[in-house]
Amino acid sequence: MNRLLTGLARTGDAWDAMTAAAMATPHRLRAALTVPRHRRTGLIAAAVVLVVYLFSIGDLAVSASGRFTGVPMFQTAWERVFHVRAPYLFEPVVAVHPSAHLAVFVSPLNLLLGGIVAALVGCNIAVAGLAARQAAACRTTSRRKRRGYARLLGMLPAFLLGFACCAPTILLILGTGTAAALLPVLIPLRPVFYPLTLVLLTAALVGQSREPRVARMSAGSARRV
Repeated sequence: MNRLLTGLARTGDAWDAMTAAAMATPHRLRAALTVPRHRRTGLIAAAVVLVVYLFSIGDLAVSASGRFTGVPMFQTAWERVFHVRAPYLFEPVVAVHPSAHLAVFVSPLNLLLGGIVAALVGCNIAVAGLAARQAAACRTTSRRKRRGYARLLGMLPAFLLGFACCAPTILLILGTGTAAALLPVLIPLRPVFYPLTLVLLTAALVGQSREPRVARMSAGSARRV
């Protein structure tokens, strides 16, 4: 019975902490984005993630051999805006070939999905930068370590997304035998990776908003002592 009560108490404490962190997240994010350095770092990280995302799904293509020679510079197919190539992957409606070595395929839905991930990554980076700055000001080693782990957690989903998009290409490079063995397993899992990425990035952002509350409670306890 005592174990049950202890478990329920811990569950309640965890729920309260998660709720408090979720409520503190908007304030924490605003505080990070009002600092020019953190805002700039977040925007750069978001732009890099978006470009990598578009490369990984093929909406940005580079050809060293110039295979786009002779292709019309501008093409449109607006009727394909909702055509699905794969889970969370849509057909482009505009194709731009500025040179024989570069092609840009524009899909509004792909841009939206990539922009959501990029924005979450940028917010994580901005909040992590603010947390690192505050930890350095407090000069608490253990807190700096925890913030370092939080920043790593915020980046892991981006790598997960990249792996999900590029896994078939990587397997084909490794060899047809490996690809034949693993592609039937990985391709059906692709619908899971995008929503899982959003969940992990959001959880990382909320998790980084929990420690300031603990720090304030500790500071208040120290003052009372």
